[in-house]
Amino acid sequence: MIQIKYKLLFEMEILHSFYRSGKCPDFNLIPTQACKTLLNSYGLRFLPTAFGGQVYIKVNTDETIKRPLIEGSCFSFSMVLKNPHFESFSELNTAKLKETHYYFNNLTNNISADSLPLLVANSASKVVSDTDLLPFFSHSFSFKHESTATVQNSSLQFIDSGEVFSQSLNNHNNIFNFNYDLKKSKGGRAKFFVEEVEKSGIYVQPRNDSPDLFGLIEIFYKSSLPTEYQFQNSNFTLASKSYKISFANRATRWRYIISKKFNKTLTEVIVGKTNGNPILFTALPNPPADQFIMASNQPIPFREDPVTGIQLRDQTDKVLIAHLPNPPLMLVKTEGSDAFSDILITI
Repeated sequence: MIQIKYKLLFEMEILHSFYRSGKCPDFNLIPTQACKTLLNSYGLRFLPTAFGGQVYIKVNTDETIKRPLIEGSCFSFSMVLKNPHFESFSELNTAKLKETHYYFNNLTNNISADSLPLLVANSASKVVSDTDLLPFFSHSFSFKHESTATVQNSSLQFIDSGEVFSQSLNNHNNIFNFNYDLKKSKGGRAKFFVEEVEKSGIYVQPRNDSPDLFGLIEIFYKSSLPTEYQFQNSNFTLASKSYKISFANRATRWRYIISKKFNKTLTEVIVGKTNGNPILFTALPNPPADQFIMASNQPIPFREDPVTGIQLRDQTDKVLIAHLPNPPLMLVKTEGSDAFSDILITI
C-alpha cells in the first residue's frame, strides 16, 4: 500500500481582541485562481479552518519535502468577510476609499510579544491598521499628474513578476492623465512612477478573483526570509510556521439618552459602574426637555462578553435599572475626534 504523508507547511490564523477566545471567526479564506494552480502543481492541500486556513505539503519518510518549492513561489488568499458588523466593533478606518483593501504578506519582520510571525505592517501596535491598506485595481489604473513640462514619462513596475509598463504623454493644459490597461498584466504588487519618482503603490487583482474582497493574504517562499518567517529550510526540511493577523476591538464613548416619560418625579440621574473596573459617566449640558444625556468619560472597548453592572440611579441614589444595556454594535457615530455609541432609555 502506497502511503502519502502530509505535514503542515504554514497556517494563517486571524485573531481579534473583541472575542473571548481571542480568535476571529468572521472570515473565509479562499485561494485565488493562481494559488489553486500553484497548490495543484505541487500536490499541496489547503484546509480552511474556523479562524483562517492551513496548507499541507507532501514529505518523504525522512521528513524532507517531496517537491521543494521554487524561489518566489507565492500563495495568495482572498479574505471574504462573513460578519456585516465586523467593521463596527473593530478598530478600523470606516472612511477608507472604496477601492482600497487590506493587504498582508510574510515579507515583513514583525514578531509578536509571544514570538510569533505577524503579517501586519505596524510594528508598534502589532494590529491591523491603515498601514495595511492598498488601492486595488483590476481593469485599468489611472493617475492625474500636474506639471509644466512638455513631456512626462511614467512606468508601472510590478514588484514580484518584474513586468514593466511604460507610457509617455505630452502636456495638455499642464495635465497628464496616465491610464494603464491592466488586462494583460499578471497582477500583484506594483509601484507607479512619474519621471522615476514613486507616486503610488497599488495591487493589481486578476479579474477572475473574488470581487467581494475585504483583504488579501500573500505567503511567499523566498530563501532570504528571516528564520522566524521561513517554512522551507535550505536542506528541504520543514520549518512549519503559524502566521497571525491581529485585529483590535473598537472603543467608543457610550452615551445613554434617557427620556423621562413615566417617572415624573425624576429631576436628576446618575449613571455609572462601581463594581469591578469602574466606569464613570458625566451629564452632558443643555439636553432637550425631559431628557438626560449621560456619556462615559472614557471610551469603552466593545467585547463579546457584555459589560454588566452599569446602573441608572435617581437623585435620591435609588437604583432604577441595575444593568443598563450595552449599545448595538452597528451604530457608531463620529463627532469631531470622538466616536459615540448611543443607547436610548425611556423611564
